[in-house]
Amino acid sequence: MKRFTGADVARLRELEKALKEIPRRVAIEIAASTASIITNLARQTFALSQNAYGDPWLPGMRGQTVTLVRTGRLQRAIQYVAVGTKLRARLGPKYAKYQIGLRPVLPRGKFPIAYGEIIRANANRYISESFRRAS
Repeated sequence: MKRFTGADVARLRELEKALKEIPRRVAIEIAASTASIITNLARQTFALSQNAYGDPWLPGMRGQTVTLVRTGRLQRAIQYVAVGTKLRARLGPKYAKYQIGLRPVLPRGKFPIAYGEIIRANANRYISESFRRAS
């Protein structure tokens, strides 16, 4: 019977640690690949003068549809970035926080169903592709 050496035990501990990190690594990669997809969705709802839930923004003082687009800077600046396993929204221009008070660009409270479906579909695609590459 073979006796395990200290080096064998150390390699087993390294393997155990690496295996425990797999879910976190996968979540980080899914978040990174999902950020641009969610960014595009946020820009689409912005272009339609809607919030993240598909509800129209409040109309302007004369009842007109408000676009919040004068130069396009605010719309181009909307971006989701992956920070570890989480998605974080960036708005860009300093004046953005004043412009989106009555007309929210980003989700408030509960995450929109459309965003959740996109994240789930992207996670499934990523995991399926990973299994295909591994086999």
